[in-house]
Parts: sequence; C-alpha cells; structure tokens
Amino acid sequence: MKDINQTPYRILAVDDDATVRDLYSGILKANNTGSAIPNFEVTCCSQGDEAVEAVRRSFQEDSPYAVAFLDLNMPPGPDGEWTAEEIHNLDPRINTVLVTGYRSTSGSNPGQFSKFSNQLLYLQKPFHPREIIQFATALSIKWKAEKQLLTMHADLEDLVQQRTAELVKSNRLLKNEVENRKQMQQELQQSFENLERAMHSTIQAISMTVEKRDPYTSGHQLRVAILAKAIAQELKLPESQIESIYMAASIHDIGKISLPAEILVKPIPLTDIEISLIQAHAQAGYDILSGIDFPWPIADIVVQHHERLNGSGYPRGLEGEEILLEARILCVADVVETMASHRPYRPSIGMDKALEEIDTNRGVLYDPHVVDACLTLFQEKNFQFPGQGVSKTALAMQSTPNS
Repeated sequence: MKDINQTPYRILAVDDDATVRDLYSGILKANNTGSAIPNFEVTCCSQGDEAVEAVRRSFQEDSPYAVAFLDLNMPPGPDGEWTAEEIHNLDPRINTVLVTGYRSTSGSNPGQFSKFSNQLLYLQKPFHPREIIQFATALSIKWKAEKQLLTMHADLEDLVQQRTAELVKSNRLLKNEVENRKQMQQELQQSFENLERAMHSTIQAISMTVEKRDPYTSGHQLRVAILAKAIAQELKLPESQIESIYMAASIHDIGKISLPAEILVKPIPLTDIEISLIQAHAQAGYDILSGIDFPWPIADIVVQHHERLNGSGYPRGLEGEEILLEARILCVADVVETMASHRPYRPSIGMDKALEEIDTNRGVLYDPHVVDACLTLFQEKNFQFPGQGVSKTALAMQSTPNS
C-alpha cells in the first residue's frame, strides 16, 4: 500500500469565480510538501454541469474524487445543491462541502439530502485557507478509510462465498462417503449374517452327527444349550457371550464321535477303562474344534465343561477362575440335564435330585452365581426343557428305562 503522501487525493473545486478557483488550487497544492498533510490533486470547474461531467469521467477512468467543494450559487448554471445531488447519484461515496457567502441556508431543503447527509457539509465564505486544508484532509482520510472498509467487506464476502462453496463441496463429498460407508456396512452386515447362518447350520450338522451315534442321548446337547442360554440370560450377560454359550453347548459332546458306538449305547454300568475313554471326549472335542476360526472361544468352553471349582474335574483339573464363566454355566446345565434324563445304563435320577445336587455342591463344584440362576429358573420361573410335561405321570414314564 502506498504512503498517503505519495498517493494524492483527488479534490474537485467548483466555483463560478475564477479567483476562488485559483485560491483552492493555491491552498491545496501549496501544502503538498507538508509531511503530515496528504497530497492533493485539484480539479477546478466553473459550473455545476461541468462538475457533474468531471465526476462521470472520473468513474470511467477509475480515479474517483474524495472531496468536492461546491459553491452554493453559480449563475447562470445550476446551483450547488443540484450539483451535489447529481454527483452523489454518480458517486455515493464522495464527500461534499457546500460553500456559501450567505449566513443562512433556509432557502434549501435539507430533507432532499437525507440519503447522503453524512457526506454533506457547509462552509461559510469568506473561508480561511486552514479551513480548506482541514476539510480536505479530514474528509479525504475518511473517504480512504471507507474505501478500505468496503474493500475488506468485499474481500470478506468473497472469502465467505469461497468457504461456503468449499463447505458445500465437502458436505457433498461427506454425504457420498457416508452413503458409501453405509452401503459397505450393510454389505458387511449381510456377509456377517450369511456367515452366522452358515456357522449355525454347521454346528447343527455337527450336533446331529454326534446324536446319530448316540441315540439314547438324542436332544441332550440341544436341551443343555437351551438351559445354558437361559442361565446366561438370567445372569444378564452380553448378547455375544450368551450366543457363544449357546453355540458351545450345542456341540459340547462332539468329542464322543471318537468313541466306540458300543460304549455309548451300553445298557449296563461302564467299567473304569470305559469311563476313562468317555472322559477323553472333552479333550477330543477341543482337538476337533480348535482348528475352526469361531468368533468365540468355543473349543476352550467345550474342553472345560467337565472341570469343577475345587479342581476335581477333567481333563485338566482347573480350579475357580481358571475355568471360563461360559464353561461354568455349561457345566451346571449339563449336570442338571444329564441327571434328569434317562441313560442306557441307568434311569432318570429326576429333576429334584439334579437341583439338589447343584445346590448341595454350590461353591464347591459349581459356580454359586450360576447355581442360583439355575435354581431361580426352575423354582421361580417354571423353566422346562422342550417337550417336558409338568405331570408326574409323564415324568415317571420318562424315567422308565424301556420307555
């Protein structure tokens, strides 16, 4: 930006008296050497219509006037008031000083200048040279400040428009990104659901395979899974954890496919060796399932479902918190269902005895919280296995070995 002393302000002086015009030029040009006063470039006109034409040309040449000194009476042409209004119609930013030799301006109508009254001043003749310098300096600086303010305002509007356009573009891109992510999420959800259905079908097929080899325990894994899930819900576990318990329970005896069929259907009590072989099914189940990439620790739950809190279980003799909560739930569900159901080598022991077993060994063999949840289901919420009736006759028939 140029220094104010290097960039002259354009001043328009209009008076029908040549002597006064020369006085304007002399006063303003004589002060161009002053360091504290701006430089001025003076244009003089003798009539109002000539001044209007000068302002029109200044706009065409992009060199507007900062201040106009107008004589109020300029016969034979239009007066200063008409001239002031005309030049303000051409250039609303010009600051105008009406110079008059009369004490009163009562003949004028101030209302007609209301739209540019803040840029219209009056000066009484005869004026002092210092008055001209003061008016020219103050109004020129005011004119420049307003010009800079308008420029800043225009720049700010441009910046706002630019930022708005950028935001619109960003919002459009963001909207597209959100839509793409939403579509990807839907596709991912669909893939997950397909995978989950396939996994459920696989687990169901595995469960059926086990039960084909052991018809006497047909439905055992499903009933255990239903009870285990109900216990997990009673404990208010997260849905994902409940799902993992149900899945593991559905195939917890998968290791039995490695056992000879004659042991599984043997109608008399098993020997110690046969019992050892059956106990090996937990580890065998782990060996089969550990190679499958489940979203839950299915293999660990399966291998631990015969562990006991006091370390007396198998196959690893785990104790307390070493046993997964899911396995502790599966353990209780498996014990209750097994004792309450018929087996080839013994009749049903009965639900009452099964519940008595877990209650007696609560905190010793079985997790106390899991036991409490299981007892609540049967004793307070009337839980029943699928197909299980409530009549004693049905229970008695179910307990008969040959039924």
